[in-house]
Amino acid sequence: MFSNSTVPAGTALRNPRRRQRTGSDDSVAVRQLPKRLKRSGLTTDTFKPLKNQSANGHIHKNEASPAGNGYLRDAESQSSAGGENSSLAIRNRGSRKPEREKRNNRGDGSIELTKNDTYAVNRLATTPIQFQEQGNSAKWHGEFAPSLGYAVATTHTQAFIWRYKQASNAIGSSKPTIVPLLHAANSIEDSLPLGALVPSSPEPGLLIVMPVSGKISYWESLSSAASVDRGRQQQQAIQGTVTGLASGEHIEKITEAEPQAFLLTSTFGKIVHLTIADPQGKASIGAQILRSSGADVGGIFGSLRNVFGGGGWLRDVVAVKAGNPIHKGQRECVVGTSKGVLQVWEMNWNGAHALKYEVDVKSELLKSIQETGTFPRDSDNQNFRILDLAFLPAVVTGQEVTSSTSGSTTRLLVLTVISSANATRYNLHVVNITRGEIDIPVVHPITCYRSPLMTGTAPKPQLLVPDPGQIAYVAFKTSLVLVSLEEIEESPDSQLQSEARRTPDPFQDVVDFHKDKGYMIVGCAGDVMEKGDRGSACVIMIRGYGVIRVSCASIEEGLTSADRTALTAETKLEQAVMYGSHQSLLDLSGRPETQFTTEDVRDAALRISRSITSSSSKHLSTAGPSMEQHLQKRATALADLIKHLRKNCQPLDHVTRWKLLWEAEKMAAARAIWRVYNDAVSYTHEGEKNLLFELVECISENDKTENRPEHHETDHVRHWFIKDVWRLEFVVPWAFKALDTLHRWSIEDGQPMSSAHRARLISQAYDLQLMALGTAYSFRQSNASLYGFDEDAMTDGLLRRDYQEYEGMPQPWTCTNIVCEAVQTLAEYFQTFASDLSPNSSDEDVVDPPPELLPMIAEKHGRLVDIICKTHIERFQFLQASDEVRTRRLGQELEKHFNGPRKALLKGLAEMGQLLAAIELGEKYKDMHALAEVLESEIQVSQEELSDLVKVGESSEEICAKVAICEGYVNEYFDKYGTAWANAYFARFVAQNRISSLLTHGRNHRYHLTAFLRNHPKCTNFSWINEISVEGNYAAAADDLRSAQKQAESLWPKKIQVSISKLATMAAVSIQQEDDDNAKAVLQATDGRLEVLAIQEQVYDYLRPTLRRALNDTPARIEIVMEQYGKRFVKEKPALRGAMKLHIARLVEEKVLDAEDLADLISFMDEDGLDPDSEFAIRRFLMALKLVRLHAMDTGDIASKELLEKIIWRRCIIQDDWPSINRTELKDEAQVQHEARATALFKTLQEGFKS
Repeated sequence: MFSNSTVPAGTALRNPRRRQRTGSDDSVAVRQLPKRLKRSGLTTDTFKPLKNQSANGHIHKNEASPAGNGYLRDAESQSSAGGENSSLAIRNRGSRKPEREKRNNRGDGSIELTKNDTYAVNRLATTPIQFQEQGNSAKWHGEFAPSLGYAVATTHTQAFIWRYKQASNAIGSSKPTIVPLLHAANSIEDSLPLGALVPSSPEPGLLIVMPVSGKISYWESLSSAASVDRGRQQQQAIQGTVTGLASGEHIEKITEAEPQAFLLTSTFGKIVHLTIADPQGKASIGAQILRSSGADVGGIFGSLRNVFGGGGWLRDVVAVKAGNPIHKGQRECVVGTSKGVLQVWEMNWNGAHALKYEVDVKSELLKSIQETGTFPRDSDNQNFRILDLAFLPAVVTGQEVTSSTSGSTTRLLVLTVISSANATRYNLHVVNITRGEIDIPVVHPITCYRSPLMTGTAPKPQLLVPDPGQIAYVAFKTSLVLVSLEEIEESPDSQLQSEARRTPDPFQDVVDFHKDKGYMIVGCAGDVMEKGDRGSACVIMIRGYGVIRVSCASIEEGLTSADRTALTAETKLEQAVMYGSHQSLLDLSGRPETQFTTEDVRDAALRISRSITSSSSKHLSTAGPSMEQHLQKRATALADLIKHLRKNCQPLDHVTRWKLLWEAEKMAAARAIWRVYNDAVSYTHEGEKNLLFELVECISENDKTENRPEHHETDHVRHWFIKDVWRLEFVVPWAFKALDTLHRWSIEDGQPMSSAHRARLISQAYDLQLMALGTAYSFRQSNASLYGFDEDAMTDGLLRRDYQEYEGMPQPWTCTNIVCEAVQTLAEYFQTFASDLSPNSSDEDVVDPPPELLPMIAEKHGRLVDIICKTHIERFQFLQASDEVRTRRLGQELEKHFNGPRKALLKGLAEMGQLLAAIELGEKYKDMHALAEVLESEIQVSQEELSDLVKVGESSEEICAKVAICEGYVNEYFDKYGTAWANAYFARFVAQNRISSLLTHGRNHRYHLTAFLRNHPKCTNFSWINEISVEGNYAAAADDLRSAQKQAESLWPKKIQVSISKLATMAAVSIQQEDDDNAKAVLQATDGRLEVLAIQEQVYDYLRPTLRRALNDTPARIEIVMEQYGKRFVKEKPALRGAMKLHIARLVEEKVLDAEDLADLISFMDEDGLDPDSEFAIRRFLMALKLVRLHAMDTGDIASKELLEKIIWRRCIIQDDWPSINRTELKDEAQVQHEARATALFKTLQEGFKS
């Protein structure tokens, strides 16, 4: 097969001119065996099994633990057998290696890319910088030699060899050995050279195969391969050329079959057994094509006939794997094709080979897939392929599969794919081949990865089953699939599933790489674990990134394979959050095949969020001196959580998003609190207490996590920041409680706290509440869109009143009743403290606060008042959004009640010298009444101060400027806020009864003043002045006066109002502001009111002499009138007597009586108490009838008029003793007429006819 035109076969392509060196100073020389050992005779050890065994083409060092897929743990010792070269390579890498690699895993400088309870992915720090700097566009091919701890990467011109396992004291990238290739590729489009490392002492040898040209270069050591002397490098290489390659055919794969042998696979399915040492151990290249007859046919690849039994080349070979040794120098090899043909070969170290079995497993594999129920509906058998296979490792525990060669049984794991237009399904089949018989006991459907198989030049999928065979790794171009092969313990359920030939997979997952960054797997292999580690691992070489190691932990003692269940939503979500943003390689966004219910994602998100805020996540380290960095890391994790949820998961309900937002804002608030605490500790005065330090101590054990001194948790403040940030709502109320408690304790101890110390504690309490709530509201506003809320739905951290997100939402932690009360109480506490603080205190023990401290707290007070407003607004808006009527009513009452405290807070803020802050807050919350209160109070106080300064002749420029500023705000607000401001501003004048100032200042804002007066009926008693003097609207003035009459209580003012309204109406008619007909009716009604008032005056004048007897004693006056005029008619009628008494009381107090009440009073009075000759006594019933008529004219109630008239006439008639009048016995005519004329009825009728 190899050209021997220049090199005799006996020298195996060695250079006959090369001087043979055996000295230790020339490591690149090939060692010569002593003459007495050159001829090797047969001994009893010749046919003993070698201890240097391999499976799937990779070397093992422990016969008791052979590896699957070619990777085994290091043996404790190795001994020579057979060739000297092999024994040296193994012996010198002896028992010290496991200890060295164990140290590597503890401190090898690797970077953790992701981790969960089952597996971890780490970036090895040993990747050469040259490999990383080439970028994603460079072409690489990689191979690993796990038993040696080396990796080799080849380009078209060079090979890079480095040790990817290194000692803990060698942190950083490893310096590679760079080997220029002797035979460069003809084109960059050619396949990349294939490289392999060969065990040798003191360093590995290097084998390079050029796929297209077939040229082979072999160096027995890396130092000789990397010689800077090109001639020497070429001289020390053992070279050869693969001949017989057909046009377009090239070598695509190299598989290690023995320490000194390899299997080459061509694209046309040709298999060559390549050896690099002769039977005596000399470096020599030899080859034998695998033939079923075992004949050694000359020529590379031999005849196209007789290959595989004369049936022609297997052109669709997808896998060539070397299994475990059978005897010394013998091992098993399996060749698999994509169409389902498997060939089991026995190979011998001397080149002999024999085909044991050739089986077609396609039908059995398809049958097993159909029985699992994963067969695509629209697929057929033509879309079925075998992708790769691997030998199963030896048994270690009862939970794992048995040895790959149990007696005469060959145990394989076969990777298959079956696809359709719409679906792709991958499966792992356990295939047992016993004497040509096929058994498939277990099928593992790959449910976590169903991406279509890439075609063209994409790397083929590779199956790895590292020892001890618990996990299978399937490497695709940009993904690594992990599938558990552990068997479930027998149970009734598992037996039923076993009969269906499908044992459930307790664990599967996919490690994806970012596809948009050009990352691609260029090499992979199962890795060798440390001694005593029952887990498994693989190493992967990724173009443009480096080498990563994926390790799976073994099942812990006491657990079963069922405990390693499939990954949960919480695990996947936690990986994405904790690792997704910290590295560029892994795509942790999730796959469509692995979907979780919305409920699972919701619950997982909430648990992860809580684990971050409570530092209970195993991915968060609480060690480290920097609390700021620790809090920042947790805050970043919360941000990554919501970003991942929004981008890669189903939309979450608004309640869940609110809960996540609250957790995040608590973390942001904790960071702010930590900063102010850290500053406060730095500047704490000697002997003074720190508020937060004392506060955490005071918090109930139920509201915090107790620190454990036995675990060195002695700093309870830091411990709170680590464990209890999620309970921040309990700290806010304690800001005031701790302050008040410390103050009381100091008094009880007989050492009252100084004012300076007290002020500093107040400042710290302000800082705590401001940082907690202020930061929370700010964070909420700036991150609303991140958490899926409309940007317009929130203002300054508060939801709009009408926003639908209130529905079903839990109460925000920032507006609980206890939080609202706590912030308001602290503000009021400081106001009291500031007002009570006397700079001229006679108490010598009192130390006043530094001059700059109170203004600083006053500035914070303004911000705290802002927080108070927010918490209360949020609270009553939340309550008003409730479905319960009672709760909504409570919210409305709270909103109405809070207007008063807010006004007081803003006024107090202005009095502390924070006028602009008070104005700003009033504008922010559009509290016009508070603004009017603040500005007018400031103007009044300033004017008083100005007046005092003028009296003493001192400068008043500053005060004048302040007044000008306030007046400027007043004038500005008329344009800015319009009616709302005008109503509040003018209402203050009315409330203070400053009517003259109102009418005077209002002239500058005529429109707003007139609108205010017209819209406020209570102002009609003086609004008519503005209508006449400013607007010139007499008709409106008359209307205002008529409205004012209804409110008038006193007789004299009402009479004036009625009179002026008559004059205004007449003036309005004269200038045509009033219609004549309407004015006539108005004037008639006005005259009627004047008549009523005149009658009331007549009654009062008549009673005046009686009232004088009681002086100014109103009750006495009422009793005198009742005694004189209420003895008979109402005496036996309590209701009428009570009504009469009320009417007399109003009359005595000169209050207005309406016409009906006045008529009742006149008609109630006894005739006996009246002066019969007085005009009042003669006309009183006629006046009563007139009042009834005027009342009906004013109200338009005709029916009532008729009834009242009848009542008046009845009262008039029963005033006299008609039975006595009707007894005329012994009475002359004159007497009878006199008695009749003296009756009230006669007098009333007589006066009625007269008028």
